Amino acid sequence: MSSNTPEILGSEDIRHKIQRLAWELYDRHSKAEQLYVVGIQGNGYWLAQQLVSKLKSISDINIDLFELTLDKNDPKPSEMTISLPTGAHVALVDDVLNSGRTLLWAVIKLMEFHPQQLSTTVLVDRSHKRYPVKADIKGLSLSTTLQETVRLIVEDDKAVKVCLI
Repeated sequence: MSSNTPEILGSEDIRHKIQRLAWELYDRHSKAEQLYVVGIQGNGYWLAQQLVSKLKSISDINIDLFELTLDKNDPKPSEMTISLPTGAHVALVDDVLNSGRTLLWAVIKLMEFHPQQLSTTVLVDRSHKRYPVKADIKGLSLSTTLQETVRLIVEDDKAVKVCLI
C-alpha cells in the first residue's frame, strides 16, 4: 500500500467509530436475551470481533460470534457456511459496503434461518451501490467515484486506517 494513499480514517478514528457502532448495536438489540453477531470473513469478521468485545463490556446480552465464509467474487448462499437457530436476533457485520452484492448474498443466506430481527452494520458505507441493500448502522457514509475503492487496513490484529484507493 502506497504511503500517499489518501487516508479517510486513522486508527484512533476507527476506535471511536467502533465504540459508537457497538452502542448503536446495543440500542437496536437491547431487548434480546441472545444476539448472534455474524462477521463476513476477512475484515468484516475482524470488525465483528471488535464489536463483540465492546458489546460485552457495555451490556449483559448473551452474544455468540460467527464468521460467515463466502467467496466475495462469486458469492452463492449454498456455499456459505453458517448455522443459526430459527427466530434469532442477528447482527450482520462487514467492513465496507461497496456495491452491496456481498451483503445482499449474506442477508439472503441468513434469511434461511427466519431471524426475528436482522440488522446490518458496516464501518464505511459507500454511496455507489448496485444492489438494493443498506446498512442499518454505519460508522461513516462516503461518496466516491465508481473507480475508487475503500479499504480497511488491519495489521497485527489492529486497525491501521481506512483508505481510498
